[in-house]
Amino acid sequence: MEHAWVKTMWHARETRNMAGASRPGGGASITGLPAGVRLLGHFRPYVALLTALWVLLAAPFLMLGVLDWRRIADDTAALAKERGQALFGLIELTREWNARHGGVYVPVDEASPPNPYLIHARRDLVTADGQPLTLVNPAYMTRQLADLAAEHSGVQLRITGLKPLRPGNMADPWEAAALGRFRRGEEDERIDFFANHPVAGAQRPVYRYMAPLHITRVCLDCHMAQGYGLGDIPGGISISMPAEGLLAYRDKRRMESALTLLGGYLLTGGLLHVLMARLRRHTLALEELSARQEAVIVERTRELKLLNEDLRRKAHHDPLTLLPNRLLFNDRLESALNRAGRYQRSFALMLVDLDRFKEVNDAFGHATGDELLVDVARRLESCVRVSDTVARLGGDEFAVLLVEADEGVEVEAGKVARRVAELLSEPYLLTPGMMRVSASVGVALFPADGEGSEDLLRHADLALYSVKLSGRNGWRRYSTDMTAPRAG
Repeated sequence: MEHAWVKTMWHARETRNMAGASRPGGGASITGLPAGVRLLGHFRPYVALLTALWVLLAAPFLMLGVLDWRRIADDTAALAKERGQALFGLIELTREWNARHGGVYVPVDEASPPNPYLIHARRDLVTADGQPLTLVNPAYMTRQLADLAAEHSGVQLRITGLKPLRPGNMADPWEAAALGRFRRGEEDERIDFFANHPVAGAQRPVYRYMAPLHITRVCLDCHMAQGYGLGDIPGGISISMPAEGLLAYRDKRRMESALTLLGGYLLTGGLLHVLMARLRRHTLALEELSARQEAVIVERTRELKLLNEDLRRKAHHDPLTLLPNRLLFNDRLESALNRAGRYQRSFALMLVDLDRFKEVNDAFGHATGDELLVDVARRLESCVRVSDTVARLGGDEFAVLLVEADEGVEVEAGKVARRVAELLSEPYLLTPGMMRVSASVGVALFPADGEGSEDLLRHADLALYSVKLSGRNGWRRYSTDMTAPRAG
């Protein structure tokens, strides 16, 4: 079989060389071009391929665009964060300055009335000339700075907490969540974007920044009664910054990025188009040369395919009966063993031997013997399913492999063996006339009678020998008391 395959491959190579030599200049056949390249010679496939390449080319540019848009968004958020950090730093410095001076006194007016939430013995004073003054502590100063910031820049900032002295400083849900993370040590600042946030009675896009405030010694006078100690986080400063300017900056950068990527995509696509056009012209020239060889190549390929199929069939089948031969039967037996072992199934192996076949050959000749063997093969095939295997092992010896059983393998094997013995003993209408032969059938079951191919074949053969000893024309299943025939 291996020798025949080598000859076939050599013949195929010679066919290709001959086809290549038939064109001017000789060489290998140009039909060996990749199918995708050969399609370039046809207009519709060429357009489809070019379109597909443009689409594929768009993928990395789109990915770059998405990544760049995200990077620009991150940069914008980072810029908003820096602004929030700067505002928070200025407010903290202002509060520290106020705290170091123990608060500052300012004239009482509409903008600065006495702070009702400040508990201080000298909260309110009167100057010698009768001017009333009130003490502005860090928290009060922060609220006044917040009013100025909202008036001049639209920035909203406020002190907020979960247990504020002033009810108006109670944290909203976003601020409360941020304070929770600060206290758990999960983060030390927070910034988020809100597309619609109430600002001066209108909905505007804002970046909200928040960082924690820590209890210092100067804070204890007011907050010790609430249970806070040094270093605790009673609240934080929340800053809401209008985002229109930052969003305009972000959108401008995104537009510049999109135009740059679009230009790169069009330029690359144009170069690709030029390259594909040149490749198509070259392919058309090759296709013109290839057309003269194609018919020869197709015909030789068909011949090789038929030759391979014939060699494969002859290597695995008996030429007289067209049944699987011993080689193919052994391969199917090993496959049945593997499947049965894997799925815990059973199957049956039968060996069939014609009784006194030699007498037919001697009396009527080999042609009649061959005619009888063909008839026996057809009768054996009629006894089994399509999924089972009937093989001729040599001479008048046949084998049957039952891999499926409706009523259990032992019952099924008995039925088939009995049917085989009965059917093969019926008269045969051959060229010389009617004649009779019988058959002896030996049966072995997997795994009861053997777990390997050698054991099953040997035990089936012992069962067949037992039938021969008992007068032929019947069947038996292997049993452990059966003995091998004596030599000589």
